[in-house]
Amino acid sequence: MKKKPILIFVIALIALYIIIYIIPKVTGALVSAYTVEYGELKVADETQGFLVRDEKVYISATSGKANRYIKGGTLVRAGTTIMEVTGNSEGEVATKYTDILTRLGDDAISTSDFSVAEGGVISYYADGYEGKIRPDNMEKGTYEYFSKLSQNNVVNLARNAVAKGEPVFKVADRTKWYIVCFIDKKNLDRYTEGQEVTVEFEDDFVRAKVYKADEQDGKGRVILVTDYYYEKFAKTRVADISLVTDSGKGLIIENSSITEEKGMEGVYVKNKTNDYNFVPIQVIVSDGEKSLVKDTFFYDTKKGKTYDTIEIYDVVLKDPK
Repeated sequence: MKKKPILIFVIALIALYIIIYIIPKVTGALVSAYTVEYGELKVADETQGFLVRDEKVYISATSGKANRYIKGGTLVRAGTTIMEVTGNSEGEVATKYTDILTRLGDDAISTSDFSVAEGGVISYYADGYEGKIRPDNMEKGTYEYFSKLSQNNVVNLARNAVAKGEPVFKVADRTKWYIVCFIDKKNLDRYTEGQEVTVEFEDDFVRAKVYKADEQDGKGRVILVTDYYYEKFAKTRVADISLVTDSGKGLIIENSSITEEKGMEGVYVKNKTNDYNFVPIQVIVSDGEKSLVKDTFFYDTKKGKTYDTIEIYDVVLKDPK
């Protein structure tokens, strides 16, 4: 019977040891944290861009062999002869051009001397929407209308033999062209008229300005205008693009780490004793999930005070709430 109190005493000591030494270590190990490192943060919308240009498609008034003087992508003046068609052979319009011609209708320009009435960039690609989607009517296009457009409709017009009535080239105004985009409407506040945006294509980028930003069909509609040269601009109707409204390099933290104490934003940083202390931060830019913040110290203009802040390799609590 005397052994029972001793056993209870031993169990109590073991339990006390677990409470004092083991549980804090285990719970500390379960705390979700990460090491802060340098990186690049972009605030961007991934979407499709629908390119809109002031452009004209020329169709041949004769049949024969094509001889092109001007390469695609070349900027030419009004009156420049682009090509010639010789031989006056007979031929019917190829099937692959019928859809283009149907869409063009009266907007196509018939030519026998193959010179351009207005200057611009020469392209040997067309989809027939050149007359339907123009800068002066693009705002009327709905999300449903634009979403049905496809780059697969763009046809290469360069070939050796040309039949009368077939499209042979087009000329596009490069001085001003547009990109119509539809984004998640919750991100529409990222865009204001006149604001500069970087448009990243798969192979290049251009600087553009917001021409219009509004809500349409439950989407955020952003129309951009640019005079930047993009090599594929005249032969591209639809492209996967990234609209970058802000970017920067520095320390990156997760937004879930950000909390507030005494009216200041901050994060909890692990100290030498493995505790977490509140450290104020200053956010430079955020994409909604992560934030780029000042490192080492920052100056608060409202309070007129300099604060020490996080540094590279600090361990930050992921979710202090």
